Amino acid sequence: MSVNKIGKCISFALMLVILLSIPVNAQRHKVNVIVDGSGIDIKAILEYDRTFVPVATLGEELDFDVKYIDDQIRIMKDKTNISLNLNTDVVIVDDDIFVPLRFVAESIGKDVTWDESNYNVLIGKFNQEASIEDTFIYFNEEYGYTLSFPNSWKEEAIIETKDGILYVYDKRSAERFMEDGYESYGPVFEMRCSDYSLTAGLTYSDDYVLYYSDGKYIEALFGSDFQFYPETVDSYTKIYDEGLKVLGSFRKIDKDYEIVEVDKGDYKREIEVLHDILDNYVPANIFNREEIFTYNRPLPNNSFLFIRNMEKEEISIKIESDFDKEANLIRYHLKSYYHELEESQLTQNEAVKLANGFVHKYVDEDIELIKIPDLYSSLYEEDKHETYGDKTGKYVVVVDLVHGFVEYFSLQN
Repeated sequence: MSVNKIGKCISFALMLVILLSIPVNAQRHKVNVIVDGSGIDIKAILEYDRTFVPVATLGEELDFDVKYIDDQIRIMKDKTNISLNLNTDVVIVDDDIFVPLRFVAESIGKDVTWDESNYNVLIGKFNQEASIEDTFIYFNEEYGYTLSFPNSWKEEAIIETKDGILYVYDKRSAERFMEDGYESYGPVFEMRCSDYSLTAGLTYSDDYVLYYSDGKYIEALFGSDFQFYPETVDSYTKIYDEGLKVLGSFRKIDKDYEIVEVDKGDYKREIEVLHDILDNYVPANIFNREEIFTYNRPLPNNSFLFIRNMEKEEISIKIESDFDKEANLIRYHLKSYYHELEESQLTQNEAVKLANGFVHKYVDEDIELIKIPDLYSSLYEEDKHETYGDKTGKYVVVVDLVHGFVEYFSLQN
Protein backbone atom coordinates (compact mmCIF):
# COMPACT_ATOMS: atom_id res chain seq x y z
CA MET A 1 0.00 0.00 0.00
CA SER A 2 1.38 3.44 -0.92
CA VAL A 3 2.25 6.05 1.68
CA ASN A 4 -0.50 8.30 0.24
CA LYS A 5 -3.17 5.58 0.68
CA ILE A 6 -1.97 4.79 4.21
CA GLY A 7 -2.25 8.51 5.02
CA LYS A 8 -5.81 8.60 3.71
CA CYS A 9 -6.79 5.56 5.81
CA ILE A 10 -5.24 7.05 8.95
CA SER A 11 -6.93 10.38 8.29
CA PHE A 12 -10.33 8.74 7.88
CA ALA A 13 -9.85 6.66 11.05
CA LEU A 14 -8.86 9.73 13.04
CA MET A 15 -11.94 11.58 11.84
CA LEU A 16 -14.17 8.76 13.10
CA VAL A 17 -12.54 8.97 16.52
CA ILE A 18 -12.26 12.75 16.85
CA LEU A 19 -15.68 13.83 15.62
CA LEU A 20 -18.21 13.61 18.43
CA SER A 21 -21.41 12.08 17.21
CA ILE A 22 -24.90 13.50 16.81
CA PRO A 23 -27.50 10.75 17.37
CA VAL A 24 -28.70 8.66 14.45
CA ASN A 25 -32.33 9.66 14.91
CA ALA A 26 -31.35 13.28 14.18
CA GLN A 27 -31.30 12.28 10.50
CA ARG A 28 -35.10 12.46 10.52
CA HIS A 29 -35.04 16.08 11.69
CA LYS A 30 -33.87 19.45 10.48
CA VAL A 31 -30.77 20.50 12.41
CA ASN A 32 -30.60 24.19 13.38
CA VAL A 33 -27.29 25.96 13.92
CA ILE A 34 -26.84 28.84 16.40
CA VAL A 35 -23.55 30.76 16.28
CA ASP A 36 -22.65 33.12 19.14
CA GLY A 37 -26.32 33.33 20.10
CA SER A 38 -27.74 34.00 16.61
CA GLY A 39 -29.59 31.54 14.41
CA ILE A 40 -27.86 31.26 11.01
CA ASP A 41 -29.17 30.31 7.59
CA ILE A 42 -27.05 27.30 6.70
CA LYS A 43 -27.84 24.00 5.03
CA ALA A 44 -26.89 21.06 7.22
CA ILE A 45 -26.76 17.45 6.09
CA LEU A 46 -26.25 14.35 8.17
CA GLU A 47 -23.72 11.75 7.08
CA TYR A 48 -21.99 9.12 9.21
CA ASP A 49 -24.28 10.26 12.08
CA ARG A 50 -22.58 13.66 12.03
CA THR A 51 -23.54 17.14 10.90
CA PHE A 52 -21.83 18.54 7.80
CA VAL A 53 -22.23 22.12 6.56
CA PRO A 54 -20.93 24.08 3.52
CA VAL A 55 -17.39 25.23 4.24
CA ALA A 56 -17.91 28.56 2.47
CA THR A 57 -20.93 29.52 4.59
CA LEU A 58 -19.29 28.30 7.81
CA GLY A 59 -16.16 30.29 6.95
CA GLU A 60 -18.22 33.47 6.70
CA GLU A 61 -19.88 32.81 10.06
CA LEU A 62 -16.75 31.76 11.95
CA ASP A 63 -14.37 34.07 10.08
CA PHE A 64 -11.79 31.61 8.82
CA ASP A 65 -9.95 31.36 5.48
CA VAL A 66 -10.08 28.37 3.15
CA LYS A 67 -7.43 27.19 0.69
CA TYR A 68 -7.30 24.15 -1.58
CA ILE A 69 -3.94 22.45 -2.08
CA ASP A 70 -3.93 19.26 -4.16
CA ASP A 71 -6.43 16.92 -2.46
CA GLN A 72 -6.45 18.88 0.78
CA ILE A 73 -8.70 21.64 2.06
CA ARG A 74 -6.99 23.92 4.55
CA ILE A 75 -8.84 25.98 7.13
CA MET A 76 -6.89 28.82 8.71
CA LYS A 77 -7.77 31.20 11.51
CA ASP A 78 -5.17 33.17 13.45
CA LYS A 79 -2.48 30.60 14.31
CA THR A 80 -4.72 27.58 13.77
CA ASN A 81 -4.23 25.58 10.58
CA ILE A 82 -6.17 22.37 10.00
CA SER A 83 -6.34 20.12 6.95
CA LEU A 84 -9.12 17.88 5.66
CA ASN A 85 -8.78 15.34 2.90
CA LEU A 86 -11.14 16.04 0.01
CA ASN A 87 -11.45 12.33 -0.68
CA THR A 88 -12.21 11.04 2.80
CA ASP A 89 -13.04 13.81 5.28
CA VAL A 90 -15.71 15.88 3.54
CA VAL A 91 -19.00 15.41 1.70
CA ILE A 92 -19.53 16.92 -1.76
CA VAL A 93 -23.07 17.73 -2.88
CA ASP A 94 -23.74 19.57 -6.16
CA ASP A 95 -20.15 20.82 -6.21
CA ASP A 96 -20.51 22.28 -2.71
CA ILE A 97 -17.99 21.04 -0.15
CA PHE A 98 -19.50 20.16 3.24
CA VAL A 99 -17.18 19.88 6.25
CA PRO A 100 -17.79 18.30 9.68
CA LEU A 101 -19.26 21.07 11.81
CA ARG A 102 -18.13 20.05 15.30
CA PHE A 103 -14.59 19.16 14.28
CA VAL A 104 -13.96 22.43 12.44
CA ALA A 105 -15.60 24.64 15.10
CA GLU A 106 -13.76 23.03 18.00
CA SER A 107 -10.47 23.07 16.10
CA ILE A 108 -10.59 26.86 15.84
CA GLY A 109 -11.44 27.24 19.52
CA LYS A 110 -15.24 27.35 19.60
CA ASP A 111 -17.28 25.47 22.18
CA VAL A 112 -19.93 23.23 20.62
CA THR A 113 -23.08 22.04 22.41
CA TRP A 114 -25.66 19.58 21.07
CA ASP A 115 -29.27 20.01 22.20
CA GLU A 116 -30.62 16.56 21.46
CA SER A 117 -34.23 17.37 22.34
CA ASN A 118 -34.51 20.14 19.75
CA TYR A 119 -31.80 19.15 17.26
CA ASN A 120 -29.94 22.40 17.76
CA VAL A 121 -26.18 22.83 17.51
CA LEU A 122 -24.89 25.78 19.54
CA ILE A 123 -21.47 27.11 18.55
CA GLY A 124 -19.79 29.58 20.88
CA LYS A 125 -21.71 31.90 23.19
CA PHE A 126 -23.34 35.31 22.98
CA ASN A 127 -20.46 37.72 23.60
CA GLN A 128 -21.63 41.23 22.78
CA GLU A 129 -20.21 44.01 24.93
CA ALA A 130 -22.54 46.37 26.77
CA SER A 131 -22.58 49.85 25.23
CA ILE A 132 -25.03 51.71 27.45
CA GLU A 133 -23.99 54.24 30.11
CA ASP A 134 -25.90 55.80 33.01
CA THR A 135 -27.76 52.64 33.95
CA PHE A 136 -29.65 50.88 36.71
CA ILE A 137 -29.70 47.16 37.48
CA TYR A 138 -32.64 44.94 36.55
CA PHE A 139 -32.66 41.60 38.40
CA ASN A 140 -34.81 38.68 37.24
CA GLU A 141 -35.34 36.66 40.38
CA GLU A 142 -37.20 33.82 38.63
CA TYR A 143 -34.41 32.86 36.24
CA GLY A 144 -31.42 34.42 38.00
CA TYR A 145 -29.94 37.01 35.68
CA THR A 146 -29.24 40.75 35.59
CA LEU A 147 -29.29 43.44 32.90
CA SER A 148 -28.23 47.09 32.99
CA PHE A 149 -31.03 49.34 31.70
CA PRO A 150 -30.53 53.02 30.74
CA ASN A 151 -31.91 55.38 33.36
CA SER A 152 -33.92 57.10 30.63
CA TRP A 153 -36.17 54.01 30.52
CA LYS A 154 -37.61 54.99 33.88
CA GLU A 155 -39.52 57.68 31.98
CA GLU A 156 -39.61 56.27 28.45
CA ALA A 157 -40.32 52.55 28.90
CA ILE A 158 -42.67 50.22 30.74
CA ILE A 159 -40.79 47.29 32.29
CA GLU A 160 -42.82 44.31 33.48
CA THR A 161 -41.98 40.80 34.64
CA LYS A 162 -44.75 38.21 34.49
CA ASP A 163 -44.09 34.58 35.44
CA GLY A 164 -40.38 35.24 34.93
CA ILE A 165 -40.79 36.65 31.40
CA LEU A 166 -39.43 40.19 30.99
CA TYR A 167 -41.42 42.57 28.79
CA VAL A 168 -40.14 46.02 27.76
CA TYR A 169 -42.66 48.38 26.13
CA ASP A 170 -42.32 51.79 24.54
CA LYS A 171 -44.28 53.97 26.95
CA ARG A 172 -45.52 56.46 24.33
CA SER A 173 -46.84 53.71 22.07
CA ALA A 174 -48.47 51.91 25.01
CA GLU A 175 -50.22 55.08 26.16
CA ARG A 176 -51.60 55.65 22.67
CA PHE A 177 -52.97 52.11 22.49
CA MET A 178 -54.64 52.57 25.88
CA GLU A 179 -56.10 55.92 24.79
CA ASP A 180 -57.67 54.16 21.81
CA GLY A 181 -59.23 51.53 24.04
CA TYR A 182 -56.86 48.62 23.43
CA GLU A 183 -56.35 46.37 26.46
CA SER A 184 -53.26 44.64 25.09
CA TYR A 185 -50.32 45.61 22.89
CA GLY A 186 -46.98 44.11 21.99
CA PRO A 187 -43.64 44.77 23.72
CA VAL A 188 -40.57 46.13 21.98
CA PHE A 189 -38.80 43.02 23.18
CA GLU A 190 -39.16 40.23 25.68
CA MET A 191 -36.84 37.81 27.41
CA ARG A 192 -38.06 34.29 28.03
CA CYS A 193 -36.73 31.07 29.48
CA SER A 194 -37.91 27.75 28.07
CA ASP A 195 -36.79 24.29 27.02
CA TYR A 196 -36.81 25.14 23.31
CA SER A 197 -35.37 27.95 21.20
CA LEU A 198 -37.29 30.33 18.95
CA THR A 199 -34.03 31.92 17.81
CA ALA A 200 -32.96 28.68 16.10
CA GLY A 201 -35.66 29.07 13.47
CA LEU A 202 -35.47 32.85 13.07
CA THR A 203 -32.29 33.43 11.08
CA TYR A 204 -33.32 36.86 9.82
CA SER A 205 -34.28 38.66 13.03
CA ASP A 206 -32.77 40.41 16.04
CA ASP A 207 -33.30 37.44 18.34
CA TYR A 208 -30.55 35.96 20.47
CA VAL A 209 -29.84 33.02 22.73
CA LEU A 210 -28.11 34.66 25.68
CA TYR A 211 -27.70 31.52 27.75
CA TYR A 212 -28.13 27.77 27.39
CA SER A 213 -27.57 25.09 30.02
CA ASP A 214 -29.18 21.79 30.98
CA GLY A 215 -31.83 22.02 28.29
CA LYS A 216 -32.93 25.57 29.18
CA TYR A 217 -32.66 28.64 26.95
CA ILE A 218 -32.77 32.30 27.95
CA GLU A 219 -33.55 34.30 24.82
CA ALA A 220 -34.14 37.92 23.85
CA LEU A 221 -36.87 38.27 21.22
CA PHE A 222 -37.26 41.58 19.37
CA GLY A 223 -40.06 42.81 17.18
CA SER A 224 -42.16 39.65 17.27
CA ASP A 225 -45.16 41.94 16.91
CA PHE A 226 -44.23 45.51 15.90
CA GLN A 227 -46.88 47.76 17.43
CA PHE A 228 -46.56 51.52 17.30
CA TYR A 229 -48.22 54.59 15.78
CA PRO A 230 -46.65 56.81 13.08
CA GLU A 231 -46.15 59.51 15.70
CA THR A 232 -44.51 57.07 18.18
CA VAL A 233 -42.14 55.33 15.77
CA ASP A 234 -39.15 57.40 17.00
CA SER A 235 -39.64 56.50 20.65
CA TYR A 236 -40.29 52.85 19.75
CA THR A 237 -37.13 52.72 17.62
CA LYS A 238 -35.10 54.31 20.42
CA ILE A 239 -36.14 51.61 22.92
CA TYR A 240 -35.51 48.94 20.26
CA ASP A 241 -31.98 50.14 19.47
CA GLU A 242 -31.08 50.64 23.14
CA GLY A 243 -32.49 47.21 23.95
CA LEU A 244 -30.07 45.59 21.51
CA LYS A 245 -27.18 47.39 23.21
CA VAL A 246 -28.43 46.38 26.67
CA LEU A 247 -28.03 42.68 25.88
CA GLY A 248 -24.27 42.93 26.31
CA SER A 249 -24.82 43.58 30.02
CA PHE A 250 -26.54 40.19 30.49
CA ARG A 251 -25.10 38.24 33.42
CA LYS A 252 -26.35 34.87 34.57
CA ILE A 253 -26.24 34.31 38.30
CA ASP A 254 -25.11 30.70 38.52
CA LYS A 255 -22.05 28.94 39.89
CA ASP A 256 -20.01 32.15 40.03
CA TYR A 257 -22.76 33.74 42.13
CA GLU A 258 -23.50 30.90 44.49
CA ILE A 259 -25.54 31.59 47.61
CA VAL A 260 -23.51 32.19 50.75
CA GLU A 261 -24.25 33.33 54.27
CA VAL A 262 -23.51 37.03 54.62
CA ASP A 263 -20.63 38.52 56.53
CA LYS A 264 -22.62 40.37 59.16
CA GLY A 265 -19.99 43.08 59.39
CA ASP A 266 -20.28 43.95 55.70
CA TYR A 267 -24.06 44.39 55.81
CA LYS A 268 -24.71 45.71 59.29
CA ARG A 269 -27.17 48.48 58.34
CA GLU A 270 -29.00 46.34 55.76
CA ILE A 271 -29.41 43.51 58.27
CA GLU A 272 -30.79 45.92 60.88
CA VAL A 273 -33.48 47.00 58.39
CA LEU A 274 -34.32 43.43 57.44
CA HIS A 275 -34.56 42.41 61.10
CA ASP A 276 -36.86 45.36 61.80
CA ILE A 277 -39.11 44.36 58.89
CA LEU A 278 -39.26 40.81 60.26
CA ASP A 279 -40.31 42.16 63.64
CA ASN A 280 -42.98 44.55 62.37
CA TYR A 281 -44.23 43.55 58.92
CA VAL A 282 -43.86 39.77 58.57
CA PRO A 283 -46.01 37.06 60.17
CA ALA A 284 -44.24 35.62 63.20
CA ASN A 285 -42.32 32.36 63.45
CA ILE A 286 -41.62 31.84 59.76
CA PHE A 287 -37.96 32.75 59.34
CA ASN A 288 -34.77 32.20 61.31
CA ARG A 289 -33.52 35.78 61.51
CA GLU A 290 -29.90 34.62 61.81
CA GLU A 291 -29.95 32.88 58.41
CA ILE A 292 -29.57 35.79 56.02
CA PHE A 293 -27.90 35.11 52.68
CA THR A 294 -26.52 36.96 49.68
CA TYR A 295 -24.55 36.14 46.54
CA ASN A 296 -20.80 35.92 46.87
CA ARG A 297 -20.44 38.64 44.22
CA PRO A 298 -22.90 41.43 45.04
CA LEU A 299 -24.27 43.45 42.12
CA PRO A 300 -22.46 46.76 41.45
CA ASN A 301 -23.61 49.55 43.78
CA ASN A 302 -26.32 47.25 45.08
CA SER A 303 -26.63 44.87 48.03
CA PHE A 304 -28.90 41.88 47.60
CA LEU A 305 -29.93 40.08 50.80
CA PHE A 306 -32.52 37.40 51.33
CA ILE A 307 -33.85 35.02 53.93
CA ARG A 308 -35.73 31.79 53.26
CA ASN A 309 -37.61 28.90 54.79
CA MET A 310 -36.72 25.44 53.51
CA GLU A 311 -39.15 22.51 53.51
CA LYS A 312 -38.08 19.15 52.09
CA GLU A 313 -34.98 20.76 50.55
CA GLU A 314 -37.10 23.32 48.66
CA ILE A 315 -37.79 26.98 49.35
CA SER A 316 -41.34 27.31 50.67
CA ILE A 317 -41.23 31.08 51.32
CA LYS A 318 -38.56 33.78 51.02
CA ILE A 319 -37.83 37.48 51.41
CA GLU A 320 -35.60 39.29 48.93
CA SER A 321 -34.34 42.81 49.60
CA ASP A 322 -32.23 45.22 47.55
CA PHE A 323 -30.31 48.14 49.05
CA ASP A 324 -28.39 50.88 47.29
CA LYS A 325 -24.77 51.71 48.09
CA GLU A 326 -25.95 53.95 50.95
CA ALA A 327 -27.86 51.00 52.49
CA ASN A 328 -31.26 52.47 51.60
CA LEU A 329 -34.01 49.96 50.86
CA ILE A 330 -34.96 50.08 47.15
CA ARG A 331 -36.82 46.78 46.71
CA TYR A 332 -38.48 44.23 48.97
CA HIS A 333 -40.41 41.08 48.11
CA LEU A 334 -41.96 38.46 50.37
CA LYS A 335 -42.85 35.52 48.13
CA SER A 336 -44.58 32.33 49.26
CA TYR A 337 -44.43 29.26 47.06
CA TYR A 338 -46.40 26.78 49.14
CA HIS A 339 -45.93 27.87 52.77
CA GLU A 340 -49.19 27.72 54.73
CA LEU A 341 -49.92 31.24 55.95
CA GLU A 342 -52.57 32.11 58.50
CA GLU A 343 -55.31 34.41 57.27
CA SER A 344 -55.44 37.91 58.77
CA GLN A 345 -57.87 39.84 56.61
CA LEU A 346 -57.26 43.58 56.16
CA THR A 347 -59.80 46.25 55.21
CA GLN A 348 -58.83 48.74 52.51
CA ASN A 349 -58.25 51.42 55.16
CA GLU A 350 -56.02 49.10 57.19
CA ALA A 351 -54.09 48.11 54.07
CA VAL A 352 -53.34 51.66 52.91
CA LYS A 353 -52.27 52.53 56.46
CA LEU A 354 -49.95 49.51 56.49
CA ALA A 355 -48.44 50.45 53.12
CA ASN A 356 -47.82 54.04 54.20
CA GLY A 357 -46.34 52.93 57.50
CA PHE A 358 -43.86 50.72 55.64
CA VAL A 359 -42.54 53.45 53.34
CA HIS A 360 -42.54 56.08 56.10
CA LYS A 361 -40.36 53.88 58.26
CA TYR A 362 -37.91 52.53 55.69
CA VAL A 363 -37.95 55.00 52.81
CA ASP A 364 -39.31 58.54 53.24
CA GLU A 365 -41.66 60.04 55.85
CA ASP A 366 -43.10 62.49 53.32
CA ILE A 367 -44.41 59.86 50.90
CA GLU A 368 -48.18 59.55 50.71
CA LEU A 369 -49.49 56.39 49.05
CA ILE A 370 -52.98 55.94 47.63
CA LYS A 371 -54.80 52.92 46.24
CA ILE A 372 -54.07 52.47 42.51
CA PRO A 373 -55.59 49.20 41.26
CA ASP A 374 -53.45 47.11 38.91
CA LEU A 375 -50.43 49.36 39.44
CA TYR A 376 -48.22 46.26 39.55
CA SER A 377 -50.11 43.93 37.25
CA SER A 378 -48.12 40.74 37.86
CA LEU A 379 -49.02 40.82 41.59
CA TYR A 380 -52.34 42.69 41.63
CA GLU A 381 -55.44 40.61 42.32
CA GLU A 382 -58.64 42.38 43.24
CA ASP A 383 -59.62 41.96 46.90
CA LYS A 384 -56.55 39.77 47.50
CA HIS A 385 -53.42 41.67 46.52
CA GLU A 386 -53.94 45.44 46.44
CA THR A 387 -51.49 47.94 44.92
CA TYR A 388 -50.60 51.41 46.21
CA GLY A 389 -48.45 54.18 44.78
CA ASP A 390 -47.67 57.86 45.09
CA LYS A 391 -48.85 60.52 42.63
CA THR A 392 -45.42 60.81 40.99
CA GLY A 393 -45.22 57.10 40.16
CA LYS A 394 -41.97 56.77 42.05
CA TYR A 395 -43.02 54.08 44.55
CA VAL A 396 -45.18 50.97 44.44
CA VAL A 397 -46.33 48.81 47.36
CA VAL A 398 -48.37 45.60 47.19
CA VAL A 399 -50.28 44.42 50.28
CA ASP A 400 -51.61 40.89 50.76
CA LEU A 401 -55.12 41.64 52.02
CA VAL A 402 -55.88 38.02 52.91
CA HIS A 403 -52.84 37.36 55.09
CA GLY A 404 -52.25 40.92 56.26
CA PHE A 405 -48.70 41.88 55.30
CA VAL A 406 -46.67 44.00 52.88
CA GLU A 407 -45.83 41.68 50.01
CA TYR A 408 -43.80 43.94 47.75
CA PHE A 409 -42.13 47.35 47.67
CA SER A 410 -40.08 48.95 44.93
CA LEU A 411 -38.51 52.29 44.19
CA GLN A 412 -39.37 52.86 40.53
CA ASN A 413 -37.06 55.80 39.85
